[in-house]
Amino acid sequence: MLMRLVEARLKPKILDGLESIYRDKIMPQLEQIPGCVFAGLLQDIKETNQLVSLTLWESEKQVRDYVESGIFQKNLDLVTPFMEESSEWKIQLTKDDVLSYEPVKQELTIKSYPVKVDMQTVTQEIPTNRKYLRILSLNLMQGMEAEFKEIYHDEIQKELKKVNGCRYAFLIDNYEENKEMISFTIWDDLQSVELYEQQGMFKSLLEKVQHTLAELYQWKMSLESKEGSAISVTSRDIDVSKLAVVTGKKFKPKEFF
Repeated sequence: MLMRLVEARLKPKILDGLESIYRDKIMPQLEQIPGCVFAGLLQDIKETNQLVSLTLWESEKQVRDYVESGIFQKNLDLVTPFMEESSEWKIQLTKDDVLSYEPVKQELTIKSYPVKVDMQTVTQEIPTNRKYLRILSLNLMQGMEAEFKEIYHDEIQKELKKVNGCRYAFLIDNYEENKEMISFTIWDDLQSVELYEQQGMFKSLLEKVQHTLAELYQWKMSLESKEGSAISVTSRDIDVSKLAVVTGKKFKPKEFF
């Protein structure tokens, strides 16, 4: 199975219009595409103008077929009027030696991840409305992949099942591509997510794998552990995204004869 995330920034205060377009036009298109088993529109909790289209696919080939068919571009054209205009400008010299200014078109961020868990279980658990997703991205040190995965499956996943409000958790292995592991959790409500973080449960689980994380993050932790340290280190070695499900739909597998 493949998870595909298409991220874009939107103009302010137009979520309702985009939700209607996604629900009434884009999702029906995706439902007809072979291999697409889920589509959902997500909104970032902090950056509310940041929206994500999450789709689940049976195979990478079916995603390529979808893009090459031109339907992805047609769906993108429906969304483009809602997208935030870039604040960047391109300056170029014309043939007549006149400077021209053009706005730089905002680019989408597209990410694809292989998901090596039971497809039926994921599609059953993934929410179709008003639930929350938490995506934790961790960069690992070289050679720590196997140890991290063992700790996650044997210890962390079991503890997450006990956390109030956490419906489901699974690991996405993106190590070969970017030395990255992604913990994907599904939650009943935002309050449960915040309590999980504020009451120290997240920190205690993170400490179980801290020794496997990239050197910069470990250096940051060692600085913060020193009494009175006021040093702050910004790092992408660990990144947490919290997303609300605006709308979504699960699709039945298509049979073609």
